[in-house]
Amino acid sequence: MFDSTKQSLKTLLEQVRDGRIQLPEFQRDYVWTEEAIVSLLASISKGYPVGALLILERGGEVDFKPRGVEGTKLSEIKPDLLLLDGQQRMTSLFQSLFSNIPARVRDAKGNVNPRLFYMDMRKALVPDADFEDAIIVAGADKKVWKPFGRETEKDFSSKELEFEQFMFPLNRMFEANEWLWEFHDHWRARDKDVFQLRRDFDQKIVEKITRYEMPIIKLSKDNGRHAVCTIFEKVNVGGVKLDAFELLTAIFAGTDEGFDLRADWRGTKDVAGRLARMQKNTPEWGVFSKIASTDFLQACTILHTMERKALREKEGLTSQVSCKRDELLALPLAAYKKHADMVEAGFREAAQFLTRQNILFGYDLPYPSQLTILACVFAILGEKAHNASVQAKLDPWFWRGVLGEVYGSSVESKIARDVPEIMEWALNVRQNGPQSSEEATFSLDRLYYMRRRQSAAYKGFHALLMREGCEDFVSGKPFSIMTLWQSAVDVHHIFPQAWCKDQQKDRGRMDSIINKTPLSDVTNRYIVRGDAPSVYLKRIEQEHNIAPEALDNILRTHLIDPALLRADDFEMFYEDRKAKLADLAAKAMAKSVAADPGLPETPDIDDDEVLVEERVLELTQ
Repeated sequence: MFDSTKQSLKTLLEQVRDGRIQLPEFQRDYVWTEEAIVSLLASISKGYPVGALLILERGGEVDFKPRGVEGTKLSEIKPDLLLLDGQQRMTSLFQSLFSNIPARVRDAKGNVNPRLFYMDMRKALVPDADFEDAIIVAGADKKVWKPFGRETEKDFSSKELEFEQFMFPLNRMFEANEWLWEFHDHWRARDKDVFQLRRDFDQKIVEKITRYEMPIIKLSKDNGRHAVCTIFEKVNVGGVKLDAFELLTAIFAGTDEGFDLRADWRGTKDVAGRLARMQKNTPEWGVFSKIASTDFLQACTILHTMERKALREKEGLTSQVSCKRDELLALPLAAYKKHADMVEAGFREAAQFLTRQNILFGYDLPYPSQLTILACVFAILGEKAHNASVQAKLDPWFWRGVLGEVYGSSVESKIARDVPEIMEWALNVRQNGPQSSEEATFSLDRLYYMRRRQSAAYKGFHALLMREGCEDFVSGKPFSIMTLWQSAVDVHHIFPQAWCKDQQKDRGRMDSIINKTPLSDVTNRYIVRGDAPSVYLKRIEQEHNIAPEALDNILRTHLIDPALLRADDFEMFYEDRKAKLADLAAKAMAKSVAADPGLPETPDIDDDEVLVEERVLELTQ
């Protein structure tokens, strides 16, 4: 429910000044540069369209906490309208055309500086004028300084200096008549042509700007939360995406309680927020580095809609569990406050679960959505989650989701379906696991195509090998929590890329997860030289005084046959390790692996894939 119309720029700026139009609390700070403002002023001066404004009537379900446009001085004024889209434009126009206070704009370095805008009257009246060239930007002292600020280039610090240089102060635009007549009186005795110049500037520039109209899309107060958010995003093409967290922040702030959702999540100067409490005792790049505020809201919404469903079913009514956007936007403040502490504890428990799977860092997390599901499950189960039978069920569910790559699409629907089903399964109400877990499959040929770190299953094998106790080739240390936090560990090639290329090995096999394993950066330096495995293994033994039998035992922890690696037999090594990784997947998923249907004759390999290890070698030489 909306209508489209046009309104004069003057009326809009007056409404901004008087506080009748304000911003919703969720809008970001004013960030425009002086170049952007000059471009906007030039467009207005030419009469060009600069886009529609999106305005919301106050008084309906969506009652955002308001705040004034930057540059206004408002206190306790209740606005009639909220500007959802157009903040940067209206703030720029208000500060440059309507305010006596210098505009606060950002430079290329992000610093905020006070600026005043002038228009060179003579340049502006040239036929087909370049208005961007006619607009001059000065400091708060009304001076333009040369580079490094040591000498003044232009000085407009008095009316007489403005008159002498034909520089019209744009913040006098809507009271231009007084300034123009003073300008005329200043020049009248010396230049008879100034009357014509003044009249031309008034008619061709001032009138065009002061009569300029902007298109308005006004949303009725009858629109609900979801409608407002959707319309905002459709109109705000190329702008900052308005997520549910920002919208709820404004809605909760507009309640009688004035609840600050952002402070509750991010904390304040004196009080730690939920995110900081969850991240406590974990590295800044830990699993919570990938959690978003909307993930937390999703978990709260799942608990709320599960509770609502249970209550309505007692009344013979139907209801759905959901964490889709419209449900997040409809989350009541009371429900958030009821469930937030449980969800916070659930996320912490979920992080501990991931640690047991040897997943410590955000970049190793296969699917953030699984973290949300686990948080919900642990929040509801509480102490019951520590039951050994529950843990025994969660492990295969997790690995089926990772290796079966279940959560790559339709994530919200799968979260809403999985949480109740996992709960019933964990509490023995349901015999089989959740639908997603039962349907998940892993095919042997998937190992061949698993080459990039972005793949959830790729990350999964990295974690599984470490969980099963693989040890570093050089140090012999298992990749425990302490080792991972203190050392640079990643997935690296076993048969070096350079060696494989020289031996004309299949590139797909060379870069697949079958030819990769977790190793420290120290160990990887021996491999990226490009020597055959038989050569680099002997070098490790000699330089680190490691017995061949000891190194062979380390290799076996990586599911590597030492004899095949020492014989430089890539083909036999590949087939042997593929079978062992398949067994590892079957063990983790508690489910058999599908047979290998065979590979295409021409594998689909990206020619521009970066040879990471060759680059490492280049940097270390």
